[in-house]
Amino acid sequence: MSDNKIVDLTPFRADLTRSLSRRGERILAASDLASEVAALEPLEAYYIVREIGPDQGLPILLELSQEQLATCIDLDCWNRYDFAVDNLDEWLTAFALAGPEALARAYFSLDYVVQLLYLAQTVTVYDPDTDQVPPEDKEKDTPRAATPDGFYLIDVNDDVVLKTHPFSLLDALYQYDPFASHRLLSDSRVDLPTQIEEEALRFRNGRMQDIGFVPPEEAAVLFSRPAIHQALPRPDKPADSALFRLPAVYASPLIATSLLQQALSLITDRKRLSGLEQEIVWAINSAIIAYGENTRDIKQITDIAERVRDTISLGMESLLFQEENCLLDGAAAKASDLLEVWSIVDLFRHGFCAPLGLQQEARESLNKLQFRAWYDLAETNQSDEPGDRLERAFVTALLGRHSLCSGFNPAHAEEVKAFACLADIDAAHVRLKKLVARICR
Repeated sequence: MSDNKIVDLTPFRADLTRSLSRRGERILAASDLASEVAALEPLEAYYIVREIGPDQGLPILLELSQEQLATCIDLDCWNRYDFAVDNLDEWLTAFALAGPEALARAYFSLDYVVQLLYLAQTVTVYDPDTDQVPPEDKEKDTPRAATPDGFYLIDVNDDVVLKTHPFSLLDALYQYDPFASHRLLSDSRVDLPTQIEEEALRFRNGRMQDIGFVPPEEAAVLFSRPAIHQALPRPDKPADSALFRLPAVYASPLIATSLLQQALSLITDRKRLSGLEQEIVWAINSAIIAYGENTRDIKQITDIAERVRDTISLGMESLLFQEENCLLDGAAAKASDLLEVWSIVDLFRHGFCAPLGLQQEARESLNKLQFRAWYDLAETNQSDEPGDRLERAFVTALLGRHSLCSGFNPAHAEEVKAFACLADIDAAHVRLKKLVARICR
């Protein structure tokens, strides 16, 4: 869509349109690829490359800044507290498609401690002048080799299967910068791999927090009760952060009609809207951590964004119902007013609390012996009726840390979504009551 058409949209809809225009396919087709990539925020760049894949996104990869690439590696190459060397290998393999120089340039642009960590987990470096070099294992898949400058002997750790062989990487590094390569191997011998990994993780966690991916214990605040009353108004300007745009993968679920979308569409103040969009990004990032999801799976991330959207909308409706004791006309305008008082995270927390009564009802139902026996029945003894599987999924989702809606899709019984409105919760109350009555009759 052209910028002329964007002008006719509400500010929020225009922002969503711009976000969705920043898709990998469109950027790859741009006449000035370098400028398009340079304009991307690091989180946007990561999701764009992840969505189309590092191999297909090679032209974009070659234009990434050091900060953008660092964010990609931070998000993609760690499993909680453990470095995923095979994931970094996927990115290096993509760069290798452009030749040894592109591979070396990308590797040297990584955080230095990540460079050390990758080597520590893939090769063993010996200095023949100072080390007691063990006899070479003749049964290893890859024979021991000397570095191009002759200073070191390298053994490959065969327990790691990589697409880009470490020797190919080292050859590329030495061709590009022999001095830096020698220093890198020398430094990799100083610290233990565990010490290197701890330091790399510390730096990575700091960068992650800067873009809203807080530690799990902080993200867990989403699943806690908010204050009953908010004493102070929301700030009227964005926080001091580089994040103020919605990545396309977050923007896509916000196009659908919801109370949150309607409320945001009524805001015309650009500065205020930018602050709220930033809060939404941070809420989704926190939810990804709180739900234990992996940013590598774009489908999961989209599901989380939808869950956050619906939970915030439910929190808004719940607050309006408490204030008015009924939902009156003009709910969107009233919900927009809530955005001046409550933070996005607190609205999510109100939405999280809304189905707690339903969750408690499901837990109490398990006190009924017949219902407990039905729910705990071994899978091999469960009914083959499709409806029975749907009902089990329904109850299981209610009992989770965050009560969710499930058992609505006959093709995928365990599929879950958040409750998006009070009517959803009322319908679930009725469904649970009928189910318990049928099982316990």
